[in-house]
Amino acid sequence: MPAHRPEELLTGEAIAERVTHLGHSLQARGVEVTLAEIIDAARAATLVDLSSRSEFRAALRATLVKDARHLDLFDAAFDRFFPLSAPAQASAGEPGAIDAVSVVAFEADPAALAAHLVREHGGFDGELRGERHHLQRALRAADLAQLMSDARKANPELPTAELRERIEQLKRLMAAEVRYRLGEPTEMAHHPAVQDIEFLNATRHQLDEIRDAVRPLARRLAARLARRRQAQHGRSVNFRRTMRRSLATGGTPIDVAYQRARLHRPDLFVLCDISGSVAHFSVFTLTLMSALSAEIPRCRSFVFVDAVDEVTDLLASTDHGIEPWQLMQNTNVIARDGHSDYGAVLDQFWDEVGDGDLSANSTLLITGDGRTNYRPAGDAVLEEMASRCRAVYWLNPESRAEWDTYDSEMEVYSRHCTETFEVRTVRQLVSCVEKLL
Repeated sequence: MPAHRPEELLTGEAIAERVTHLGHSLQARGVEVTLAEIIDAARAATLVDLSSRSEFRAALRATLVKDARHLDLFDAAFDRFFPLSAPAQASAGEPGAIDAVSVVAFEADPAALAAHLVREHGGFDGELRGERHHLQRALRAADLAQLMSDARKANPELPTAELRERIEQLKRLMAAEVRYRLGEPTEMAHHPAVQDIEFLNATRHQLDEIRDAVRPLARRLAARLARRRQAQHGRSVNFRRTMRRSLATGGTPIDVAYQRARLHRPDLFVLCDISGSVAHFSVFTLTLMSALSAEIPRCRSFVFVDAVDEVTDLLASTDHGIEPWQLMQNTNVIARDGHSDYGAVLDQFWDEVGDGDLSANSTLLITGDGRTNYRPAGDAVLEEMASRCRAVYWLNPESRAEWDTYDSEMEVYSRHCTETFEVRTVRQLVSCVEKLL
């Protein structure tokens, strides 16, 4: 069934038909929706102002959803069956006509902003690619973490929960606009297990699920690594000492001597990009690494956008439960325009930390998409750090197919890394960390 914009559904019968399809789609995804509730939803649609997308969404949500666990499923279905309106898109005007901070900070319908961001930054004027590609281009331009921080400053009285919901609504509308432009069908998307949710495409509710899952996974991973280390030490027998001891028992090696444990615990430096859509991925990486403090006791954590700041003590003081907007507010990671600048960041990190603290026992872990905004890559500095370190690893939340496209410099950075990893999900993140440790 092709997607249509709301203004094309001129009759009540057309709206009722689309609401019916929405209800059936929810049923197909395991949501308990009765025929009576679908009828109630169709009636509710006739009682609200259809020009208000938020009011229309609220009316259908109230009649079709009974369990909070199904809200994300409903929102995804609603945005597929009722994409953004053409009038809202046209009202966006010329580039820069919409004040994104005002839209998010105050009572304003974000539909026009979502359409504007996708139209201007989604890359639809060139070769058409997959939904994820165009959505990520628009999200990078939107820089939602910075937008959330700016909106908080513009309207300090706005509750955090409401601000998060507005940002989440903007993400949903942008995804719906991308799907409309690509002409994708309206069937429901697959709902993956929490460990297989992609960081860059996760909804607010899914991000909360990932956060709840990371800490227990970190504890289990720490225990598994400890057992593995102990087992490895236990298998190392010191034959010379064992034979000497056997002289006291007539040459029978009753008392086996083992090699003394020489634990190799290199210093770990974690350098995380917290700009735009990669912010949540970096925070989960910081959470995971800091929760493994028993295995990596000398771990220092840093975050950056276009400047670097250390957050080792901040993570400890918050029990490692921190969010991107908190990092933005409590660190000095923005020096100029607030867009990621890997060249400047690598220079600053080398001057303030690397030149004095990196050694042959150091491991440098960098997380980020490697997108430089067409600024100098700073790969010469990374090469110098790699020559000083035991190993340099790079974790990238984007698909490898997206590396080296547009402003991505992953090929350049990869030359100086011991290994690079595609880390799009919690499952991949845990597997990667276990391998590195």
